[in-house]
Amino acid sequence: MKNIALACALAACAVITPVHAQKSYPEKPVRVIVGFPPGQATDEITRRLAQRLGENMGQPFVVENRPGSGASMAAELVARAQPDGYTLLASSSGPLTINGWIYTSLRYDPKTDFAPIAPISAAPLVLVVNAASSYQTAQGFIESAKAAPGDLNYGSGGNGVTNHLVMEMLMDAAGLDIAHVPYKGGVAAMSDLVGNQIDAMFEVVSVADPLIKQGRLRALAVSGEERVSILPDVPTLQELGYPVRGVPWSGILAPVGTPPGILDALHREISAIVDSPQWQAETRQRGSTTLRMSRQAFADFIAADIERWGVAVREAGVQLN
Repeated sequence: MKNIALACALAACAVITPVHAQKSYPEKPVRVIVGFPPGQATDEITRRLAQRLGENMGQPFVVENRPGSGASMAAELVARAQPDGYTLLASSSGPLTINGWIYTSLRYDPKTDFAPIAPISAAPLVLVVNAASSYQTAQGFIESAKAAPGDLNYGSGGNGVTNHLVMEMLMDAAGLDIAHVPYKGGVAAMSDLVGNQIDAMFEVVSVADPLIKQGRLRALAVSGEERVSILPDVPTLQELGYPVRGVPWSGILAPVGTPPGILDALHREISAIVDSPQWQAETRQRGSTTLRMSRQAFADFIAADIERWGVAVREAGVQLN
C-alpha cells in the first residue's frame, strides 16, 4: 500500500510540476515591426506603446522600422514570421484595408494572414499647405487646381498609403488634376512641404499640428466626419461639400496561428494602457481618439473597413503593381 501511495504521489507531482514550472509570456524581447520610417505617426505611437508594454510585461518590446511599398514589406515579414508572439505588426489601416485593393502583386493576405490583437487609436488627416503660399482656404486651393490642371502637385508617404488615397478621393470628388509625388514616408514629404518643394499634402493631425502651430504650415481641411478638437477652426471636407472621409487607425496584430493565450495577454495589456488617463490625455493632445474593442470586434472592424476602402479605391481608380 505504501508503494502504491508513493507512486500516486509521484504521478501527481509529474502532472503538477510542469504547469507551475511554465514561464509566463514574454520570456524574451518582442519585436514590433513598423512599416514606416522613424517619426511617422504609426512609428511614434508604437514607440510610446512599446515602452509601456516593456515596463508592464517585464521584457523589452523593440520597435523595428521596415518601410517600403506602402508598408507592405513589414506586413509580409510579420505574416511569414513564427507565430509565437515574439514578432508583432504595428500597422496603420492602409496595409490591412487598402493595399489588398490597389497592389496587384501583394505577397500577404490582409484577411487571413494576421490575428488582430488590439486597436490603439484613430486620427483624421489634415490637408496642409506651406504657410507662405497663397492658399488661404481649401476652396481656394481647389479653385486654383481647377484653373491650372496638372500644374500643382501633392506629396504623400508613398504609393497606396492613406494620405495618397484620400487626396485621390478629393481629386475625384472635386474634379481635380494634381500630380502625385510619392515619398518614402510622410516625414520626408512634410519636410519638402515646409521647404516649399511641393504644394500640398494630407498628413495625420498629430504630425502636422506642431508645424501648424509654429506657423510653418496652414491647415485647410480635415478628413474626418467631425472637426478636430485641437484644430477647431478647420472645417471637414464634408462640410465643404465633398463626400470624402478618410480616418486612418493604428493597431497591433500577430501572425495567424499565434496561441490564443498570448493574444489575450497582449490584448489585456494594450487595452489597459489605452484606457489609462495619461494615455487618453496624450491621445487627445495629438488630435486623435482612442479605440477600445475586443479581439473579435477588432477583427470585425478590420473586415468592415476593408470593404469600405474597397469602394473608395474602385471609385478613385487607384491601382499599383
